[in-house]
Amino acid sequence: PEIGIFTPKSRNLVEEAHQVRPTSGLEFISSRHFPDEVQGDFLINNTIGFLGTKEHTLEDDGTGYKSHHRQDLLRSEDPNFRPVDLEFAPDGSLYVIDWHNVLIGHMQHNQRDPLRDHTHGRIYRVTYPSRPLVKPAYIADAPIDTLLDNLKLPEYRTRYRTRRELRGRDSSEVLAHLRTWINKLDKNDPHYEHHLLEGLWVSWGLNRVDQPLLRRLLHADDYRVRAAAVRVVRYTGHQVADQADLLKEAAADAHGRVRLEALVAASWLDKEPGLAILEEAAKKPLDDWMSDAYGAAFARLNGNVHPAGEEHTTATDLTGKDLEWYKKGQLLYAQDGFCVTCHQADGKGLPVSGFPPLAGSPWLDNDERLIKLTLNGLQGPMEVLGHSYPGQVPMTPFAGLMNDEEVAAVLTYVKNAFGNKGTPVDPETVKTIRAAIADKKGFYTPDELLKEHPLK
Repeated sequence: PEIGIFTPKSRNLVEEAHQVRPTSGLEFISSRHFPDEVQGDFLINNTIGFLGTKEHTLEDDGTGYKSHHRQDLLRSEDPNFRPVDLEFAPDGSLYVIDWHNVLIGHMQHNQRDPLRDHTHGRIYRVTYPSRPLVKPAYIADAPIDTLLDNLKLPEYRTRYRTRRELRGRDSSEVLAHLRTWINKLDKNDPHYEHHLLEGLWVSWGLNRVDQPLLRRLLHADDYRVRAAAVRVVRYTGHQVADQADLLKEAAADAHGRVRLEALVAASWLDKEPGLAILEEAAKKPLDDWMSDAYGAAFARLNGNVHPAGEEHTTATDLTGKDLEWYKKGQLLYAQDGFCVTCHQADGKGLPVSGFPPLAGSPWLDNDERLIKLTLNGLQGPMEVLGHSYPGQVPMTPFAGLMNDEEVAAVLTYVKNAFGNKGTPVDPETVKTIRAAIADKKGFYTPDELLKEHPLK
């Protein structure tokens, strides 16, 4: 992605019932200390609502991947539990960092608040008692040959730390040892091509890509290795003179993931060679994983940095000026940091993280209640459509962020999107209520609003 250049979002692999925010920390399970059946799963921390670590599977699915929720690996009832990072240690155990804070906002007043703890935190170590720990690999100050042999180990983090160590060594010396190491690899090893790929990455990390090895891996038997080699070509055009030719060849590959890497790389090239690669990729069917990337690459190469994608619209019976308010409200709703962040584009919210839905919500049945909570925000426990929400994270007060017309527009949209049917909100009504509650300090609570405006 480039600043100011349109890039389509990637598909969300996480099942809707387990989508959470805000997340901090992502790790793939790659440790012989953990059970065989969870290898390759990915772990995601979350710090609001659901407090813990969710574990999801990741499986190849044609060009892309598919996933399902396996389990909640960690979960805490401590409201201050804030897991913000996690990583597998050299011994195969999993370390989780808990920021453990009452306040986690990023505004200046959050930083200065006396309740903000700038000193303490917690570190948890997760092990699997019935399986032995992994013997830590020798990395710091290890001989180059030892480091290269580390690249055969199953643990991703060990290989990653080894490559980092090799990047700090003399490049000529490492490359000389690397050539010998590659020649001694067992061609009958089922992981032979992966070992070769690790060798290619070592040379790339030294900014001296082994080009004979690169060309060899572009024709590997394993499509994952071919796709990884194409990605190296994408980033090393300053070294690979025939970059465009190699990408055009990859664009005709039998596997979609290889072609996807090629067409993405094409968007980095000049117009003529880039479009030739896209033309080659389009000779085979473009599946759901490739179509958006193809469109974005095509637009980029033709100088259209903001291609007109399919406009997301929601069916509504509104007409005339009411429809104009609706459309304006739709744009406001979708602004980063506004309504969409918590309530989501489909209006279903994120119940697991404590953000209630707007679709079908009875809280939309009274304009005065709705305007009050929009202007001053809302904090505290509430129930929506049979689900209880703790309300620990307050709804943003928009009184200082939107004028009367904007509040009316976004509420008109909310009341008539996501399957809702309601009357438009008038800016004059917003103006009157804003003046009436001008002396109101702080957030409304659900109980306070329901006492004033009971649900129907």
